[in-house]
Amino acid sequence: MSDLETDIKLLLSLAVAFVMTTAIIVAVLEVRWLRRQGRFTRGDRRRMWLSLSTLPPNAVVSLATAPVWTAIYITAAQFAVFEIPINPFTIFVAFLVADFSYYWEHRCSHRIPILWYLYHSIHHSADSYTVSTAYRISFLTQLWAPGFYVPWILLGMDPVLIGGFQLFAFHYQAWIHTDMIGRLGFWDRWFNTPANHRMHHSIAHRDVNMGAVLIIWDKLFATYAPPESNVVYGIPGERAPQTPLALYTQTWRHLVPKSALSLFGHDGFASRDVNSRSRNHCTTQPNPTAGDFSKEPVTE
Repeated sequence: MSDLETDIKLLLSLAVAFVMTTAIIVAVLEVRWLRRQGRFTRGDRRRMWLSLSTLPPNAVVSLATAPVWTAIYITAAQFAVFEIPINPFTIFVAFLVADFSYYWEHRCSHRIPILWYLYHSIHHSADSYTVSTAYRISFLTQLWAPGFYVPWILLGMDPVLIGGFQLFAFHYQAWIHTDMIGRLGFWDRWFNTPANHRMHHSIAHRDVNMGAVLIIWDKLFATYAPPESNVVYGIPGERAPQTPLALYTQTWRHLVPKSALSLFGHDGFASRDVNSRSRNHCTTQPNPTAGDFSKEPVTE
């Protein structure tokens, strides 16, 4: 391995560490902001801990699946069509293709019902929007998502670069899950930001703004929605889960035919449409200060 390759991979590690540190800083500031807003009640804290309850199973599954995906990536690299060198240009390309793969994995998890109900709906089940929501992720994601990046390795991209940018994209999500940060002007036009991603968690616009770091894929593939105020969070027709078990299983009943549910005295839900935009049965209320810095400054 050349000194350039070593330096580049070190910088990539530092980039991942940077976004993780940013998430911690935003989380600390967010708690102070929520206290001033009167939105750090016992119920609010309970919802946050419920989101964070997914971290232990995710850690276990990460440790279990990491050797498997590492072996798959290394094997794919051995069958690569081209041998693409590592240099500043190919690093940028690796970032773009990793971001592109994140977009399509994310879009599939919204548009394919079995993926939505099986694991991704967990992330959207929160009726609040804080940094902790970013980690409300099912461990089942790790059994599927890394496969979207394999084609680039087969083409000749370095597996460490692709895996590193995959981690970067994941941890980038933490700081954008907050009501505390308002619109960011130029940044909103090109990148996934808190204002853009709030629309993604909106009960009315769930299948939009699915990019990781860049928002350009949404604009290219007609899934972009500009930021709005007073966003209501959650899933149409679903109550926010109250226990760790319900967090995983509450939407699984949509995967069972209604005829089977009726045998157990359950008539299912009125809508099984993963792309529903209905506001009916909404159990949350608009947050009048969401993304509005005019109400309170971020820092004291």
